[in-house]
Amino acid sequence: MHDKLERLRALMRASVPDGDLGAIIEQAVSEKLERLEARRFARTKTPKQVLSRTDTPSRHIPAAVRRAVHERDGGSCRFVNEQGRRCTARDRLEFHHRRPFGHGGDRGLANIQLLCKSHNQYVAEADYGSEAMARHRRPPDRVSEASAVYSIAGLTPRDT
Repeated sequence: MHDKLERLRALMRASVPDGDLGAIIEQAVSEKLERLEARRFARTKTPKQVLSRTDTPSRHIPAAVRRAVHERDGGSCRFVNEQGRRCTARDRLEFHHRRPFGHGGDRGLANIQLLCKSHNQYVAEADYGSEAMARHRRPPDRVSEASAVYSIAGLTPRDT
């Protein structure tokens, strides 16, 4: 990590002449956030597609819709509980079809919202049922390596 920071400091001497590590990290984090948000929420300076041309039948949510949904929902989960409180999560956000795609829902702006992963799963179980959703969940990550073989004081596993 130290070597990476020193390489970054050297590369950024033009924009941060005094090499202030705090300023360098600030710029690096801001740039990384811009890149990640651009990829995740289809942010771009010159969008190629506008909302009026996003009507093809597909589960894929077009970039123009992703951009508009992220802006409309304020970059946070849109779930509201029974007491009227909105979820404040801003991480692990997923695009959710209000009327499920499998039930004929489209991918237009009015039908898509941002939900955190937990609330997206909760609403999906309400839409499709918990048994159906359990069949579609990935099993937890498992180690695919062979188990290590240990010996005790020269004994093989067969001897113990």
